[in-house]
Amino acid sequence: MTVGGREVATDDILTLMVELIPETRHVAEEKYELSPGEALPVGGTGVDLYGNLIDLLTRPVLLPALGDAEPDGDLLRRCFGFVEAIYEGAGEYRRGAVYFQVLECLLEEGPYLERALPYLRGAVRERVSRMLKHYAVEGYERGLLPS
Repeated sequence: MTVGGREVATDDILTLMVELIPETRHVAEEKYELSPGEALPVGGTGVDLYGNLIDLLTRPVLLPALGDAEPDGDLLRRCFGFVEAIYEGAGEYRRGAVYFQVLECLLEEGPYLERALPYLRGAVRERVSRMLKHYAVEGYERGLLPS
C-alpha cells in the first residue's frame, strides 16, 4: 500500500494510524504498555490489525467524534482518510478488517452514519453504499449517491 508516496506494509499501519491520527497514540501506548513518546512496535502488529482498528481507532476516537453534537471535521477527515488509505488497493485481510471493525460500526445506534457521510470517499464510500443496500437500511435502500 502506498500512502503519500511512501510504501506502507501491514506492520506499519499502527505507525501510520498514530502519525495521521495522534489522538490514537495514548490508547496505543496503553495497549502496548509503552511510556509516553516511546517508539511504537512495528514487527508483528499486522496480526493485531482487527483489534487495533476497533480498540485504538473506532471505539475511543471515531465513534465519539461522530457522536459529538458538533463533530470535529478535521479529526473525521483524518480518520476516514486513514481508513480509505488502508482500504484502497488492499487485500482481503485488510479490507475485511476495515469492513468489520470500522464500517459496520457506522450502523450502530446514534448519528454515526449520517455524520460520517460527508467524509466517505472512493472505495470506502462504495463499500458503505453496498452495505446499506445489502442490509436494507431505512432511507438508504438504494445506497449512497456518488460523492
